[in-house]
Amino acid sequence: MHAGRWIRIAHRVSAVVLAIFLAAHLLNHVVALRGVAAHLAFMAGARLVYRAPALEPILLAAALVQIVTGVEQVRAGWGMRRGFWQRTQAISGLYLAFFLANHTFWVLVARFGYGLDSNFYLAATFLTIWPLPLLFAPYYALGVFALFAHLACAAHFRLHGRIGDRVGQALVACGAVLAGVIVAAFMGAFYDIHLPQAYRALVEPFL
Repeated sequence: MHAGRWIRIAHRVSAVVLAIFLAAHLLNHVVALRGVAAHLAFMAGARLVYRAPALEPILLAAALVQIVTGVEQVRAGWGMRRGFWQRTQAISGLYLAFFLANHTFWVLVARFGYGLDSNFYLAATFLTIWPLPLLFAPYYALGVFALFAHLACAAHFRLHGRIGDRVGQALVACGAVLAGVIVAAFMGAFYDIHLPQAYRALVEPFL
């Protein structure tokens, strides 16, 4: 079997594994609209599954495979991409690879290097203490939006024609709305956020 085919298969398999986690992760963020306590309670239940000793290494391995195979596919096919959907697929895929690598790395650093729980307050730290939101609000919003844009491209190519266009456009629109709502919640748009001092101490030396 051609190496490119193996890369595509690995990319799709790792995407399925990550999709289950990401669906729960995004739902966890949506639950934050009900308040910090609701977010933390949902996360505690979800972590019983995705932080299980047998599953967490699989998730981390899937993330690594997704990043490596995604970047390789973009590299190999860059010159052949034409039109809105193909270019959107490549650009959104590259941002997702960057976001997934960076986000996973710093969550692990916070968890094992600083002893901080990577919960609601960790993200809120970077979205409530100025001037950090100027950088991190677009960073987080683009992460959510790029995920939906990438899914929109997959739907477009799978469904074809007018239906594929409409489903793809709907996913892009949903991604834009969801990105804005989630980031707004973590910025304190819907209720006051009182950061524990341990999280403030993480960034205060750099401000």
